[in-house]
Amino acid sequence: YGKLGYNYATHVFDVQAKMIPNFETNSLDVELSTIDNAPVYYTLDGTVPTVSSTKYDGKFSIRENTEIKAMAIREGGNTSKVLSEKINASKASYKPVTLLTTPDPNYRYTGEGMLVDGLFGNSTNYKTGKWMGFKGENIVAIIDMLEPTEISTAQIRNCVVTGDWIFDASEIVLESSDNDSVFTVVNSQKLLDANTTHWSDITTHTLSFDPVTARYFRLTVKPTVMPAWHPGKGSKGYVFIDEISLN
Repeated sequence: YGKLGYNYATHVFDVQAKMIPNFETNSLDVELSTIDNAPVYYTLDGTVPTVSSTKYDGKFSIRENTEIKAMAIREGGNTSKVLSEKINASKASYKPVTLLTTPDPNYRYTGEGMLVDGLFGNSTNYKTGKWMGFKGENIVAIIDMLEPTEISTAQIRNCVVTGDWIFDASEIVLESSDNDSVFTVVNSQKLLDANTTHWSDITTHTLSFDPVTARYFRLTVKPTVMPAWHPGKGSKGYVFIDEISLN
């Protein structure tokens, strides 16, 4: 197209990535592609790829903290925009997760695996497919660590855009169990939103506690009742989360 002098959207020739947690191998499966099957080169250490980097030849798996960078290098040395994605692995990453709450169908995307895929939302744009949204309900998720595992922190991240009725969580509760039946509270935290006007941000909430060993962990995230200054006052807001991290 360039040689013919045409104007065109160059982003359609960028590298696309599909990253899905594999609960059988407990890893993140990564697939890279381009619209024209151009050669793709990638790195796993955050450096910009060159033709000397690893050439993509099929799906590969990741289990640890990684920064993927990938780029298509076409004939004549023409390069695409660099695709960049950080993997933030925790002990919960790629472990089977059961979601006991139904997400809003518009914001379910690839399903419960999103909550343990190690991928963070990079902005308050909650429509990117990185944030899972729930409308006015307690979010309840059970993570099967597959074997007794010691943890001392639990972390979630919320996307807040109050102008779109999306609020921060009001409370987080972590419980543990050895049999997925009887759960004991490990720790909890109530959160207070003192803002009196609209705001948007990514919030991070961390529970810290003495080490606990268990196979199953149940996390409950409670929504906020929208305040008097908001048009939706008295109703429960949306809650959007991208990841549950246990360490």
